[in-house]
Amino acid sequence: MRSAESVPLSLTGPASHTIVREPGVGSLTIGPADAGGPRPDLVVGADDTINWSAFDGNTFWPRYLTYRGNDIGFFAWSMKRPVEGVTWIPQAAAEVDASQARIRELSVHLHAVGLDIVLPNDCSSFVAVGDLSQLKSKPAADALCPRLVFRPTTKPSRRADPLSLPNFPALAAATSVSVTVDPLRQAFDCTSLLQFPRTRHVSLRGRLTGLEALARFNDLVGLELRYCPDLSTLPPLDTWPDLTTFIGWNIDEATGKRLRTEIRSLTRTAGRQWEFASAKQLRSPEWFATEYGLPFSGWPAKAARVAVKEYRAAEAGMVASPSLRGAEAAIRAFVRAVNVLPAVETTEREDAAEAVVQLAASAPVDIAVDLALSWFESERDF
Repeated sequence: MRSAESVPLSLTGPASHTIVREPGVGSLTIGPADAGGPRPDLVVGADDTINWSAFDGNTFWPRYLTYRGNDIGFFAWSMKRPVEGVTWIPQAAAEVDASQARIRELSVHLHAVGLDIVLPNDCSSFVAVGDLSQLKSKPAADALCPRLVFRPTTKPSRRADPLSLPNFPALAAATSVSVTVDPLRQAFDCTSLLQFPRTRHVSLRGRLTGLEALARFNDLVGLELRYCPDLSTLPPLDTWPDLTTFIGWNIDEATGKRLRTEIRSLTRTAGRQWEFASAKQLRSPEWFATEYGLPFSGWPAKAARVAVKEYRAAEAGMVASPSLRGAEAAIRAFVRAVNVLPAVETTEREDAAEAVVQLAASAPVDIAVDLALSWFESERDF
C-alpha cells in the first residue's frame, strides 16, 4: 500500500507550496485561507496568478478540483490535461469562453458576482449554485446541451413567493434538468422548467409548486422526486406514456400512496415496462415540520435529544406568544439552553445558528435572518 507523500509545487512561485498527497485521494481544494469553511489544501489569494501546469507531472491527480479565486487559467490548462470535475467559486465578475476546456463536470457557485460562460465542448454536467440571476451560459458551438443541475439560493421563509429559475434561452435544448431547494424554505415553481421543452429527465428535491406544469413534458422518460413535503398537485403517472423511471423518496404520505397504486396499475393493467419505479419513505407533514433538517444529527446522542427538546419548546413558545417579542424570548431561551449542554464541542454548538435560522423561518411573524442571528450572537457563550 502506498503511503502519503509530500509533493512540492511551484504554484505561485518556485516551490511556493507543498501538498501532502494521501493514497486514494483524488480531490484538491485551492483558495484563500480566510474564505470560511475548511482550510484549503493549497492556500492562495483570490487574485493570485496560478501556474496550473505545476500539476502536469501528476497525470491522474487532481481528478476533482475546487478553486475559489479569479485566475481562469485552469480552463486553458485542462485543454492539455483533462479534469473530471471542477467546482469554481469566482470572487469577481468574469466572462469566459471555456469551449475548448476538457472538463467533464463543471460546477459554478455564484454569490454577488456575475458570470458569462461558454460551456466546455465535452461537458456532460453543468451545475449552477447560488444566485442564478448572475449567470449567463451557453453550450459550445455545435455541442449538445449538458445535463443541467440548479441549486438556487432560497429565502428562509416558507411564506415567501415561490422562486422561479431565471430565463436561460441558450440552454433551451437541455434534455435533463435537476433542481434542488430545501423542503423547509422558499418553494420552487416548476412552471419555470417549461423553458426547457425538450426535457426528458426531471429530478426535483424540496418544496415545490406548479407541479401541474410537468404534464406538458410529453416525452418525459424519467422523473425523480425527493424530500418533497407536498406533491398533491402532481399529475398522475399515466400522463407520461414514455415514463420508465420514477423515484419518489421521502415524499408526502398521501401522494406517495397514490403513486404506489398508479405504479401497480400501470404495471398490471397497462403493461408498463419500468426500468425502475418506486415510492418509498413516505412521510407525514409532521415529519417534515419536526424531524427533517434539524442540525443536531452529528451531536452526541444525549445532547442531541436535549437540543431537539429545547427546539420544540422554542417552537411552542412562539406559537403561544405570536409576536416579535415572543419569538425573541423563545429563541434566546433556546440559545441559553445550548450554552449549558455538556459534551458538545464548539463547532457542534455552532450548528445552533442554523437551528435559530430555521426557528425564525417557522415563526408566526416575519423575522429577518439578520435579526434572529443577532439574538443568537448576543446570547451564546461559545
